[in-house]
Formats: sequence, C-alpha cells, structure tokens
Amino acid sequence: MNDLVDFGFGTQIRKSPFFEATVRWGAKSFSVYNHMYIPRDFGDPERNFWNLVNEAILCDVAVERQVQISGPDASKFVQMMSPRDLSSMKVGQCKYVILTNQKGGILNDPVLLKLDDDRYWFSLADSDVLFWAQGLAHHSGLDVDIVEPDVSPLQLQGPKSRIIMSELFDEDFQTLNIIGLKKQSLVTSI
Repeated sequence: MNDLVDFGFGTQIRKSPFFEATVRWGAKSFSVYNHMYIPRDFGDPERNFWNLVNEAILCDVAVERQVQISGPDASKFVQMMSPRDLSSMKVGQCKYVILTNQKGGILNDPVLLKLDDDRYWFSLADSDVLFWAQGLAHHSGLDVDIVEPDVSPLQLQGPKSRIIMSELFDEDFQTLNIIGLKKQSLVTSI
C-alpha cells in the first residue's frame, strides 16, 4: 500500500469509494471522521497549499455524510431542526445552517441542499445526526422519510476549479454560486 503509514485499518470503519485512489495519489496518513477514513496527509503541505491558492485540488470528502429528509412534510421538518429561516429557500440552493437540540445546544453545522420541493440533504460535519433526525421524526407527527443516501462527495477547490468543471462537463460553471448546487452526471475512473 505505497509508503502509507500503518493506520490499523479495520472493517468497522468505512472506506470511501475513492480510498484506493487517494492512496495511489499519495495519501500518507488517515484519520476517522463520521465513521469513515479521511486522508490527512499528501506529503508536502506547502506544495498542497500553493496548489489550492493558485491552481485546483480534488479532495475526497466522502466523510461529509448526507442525511436525506424527504416527503410531503420535508420543508416543515427541516425548518423544525434549524433556527435559520428556510422559508425562502429555492430548489438548487444551498445554505449554511445550525442544527440545535431542544435547549438550543448546537448539534451540527451542516450545509443544507434543497434538491426538490420535498427533498433535502444535510451535508454533515462529524456527528450522528441521522439517528437524532430519525428519533425526532418518529415523535414529530410529520410525514417524512429519513435515510443516508448512497452518495460520496468530492470537492474541487481553487481558482481553476470552475474552468476544470466547465471542461469536464462541457458546460459553463463560471456563474455557479460559491455555495451553489448543480446536478450533473459523470462516468469515469479516478
């Protein structure tokens, strides 16, 4: 496995679909986040920094697990989970939100994606929001379905990222909002 530091990989922690590719591309060490391995070191941090500042970098962020809220009462349920006013959120929009418990304590600070009028994804930081949301839904009386969809995000970051996306998908990404959403399909290997 390259010169990868022995991390003691086990079966109780998930690997992203991009795990082997990250090792091939030089991942030297990993950490655990949201019950998944996340690459933490690709060698030269200064080179990685300047690539991010001047070029573009591709990051395996499959650890940012999604919690999908769908159903006729999805909008009402999502609003119940966050103090941020989401009433004007449009399909295709993303918002940074705070999820709080019944006493106002912060549980997570995800990005909320509105995929359809009745379907949302919370893109999570490190916590078990899925279980909390399912418990909350059980006692809410609202008609919602809560699952973890089988998706694994990648992030393309840096000043040349929109150029790369435009060439990759043969479509203009120059006007995409910095915290925007655009549905695309790509069949390739990394």
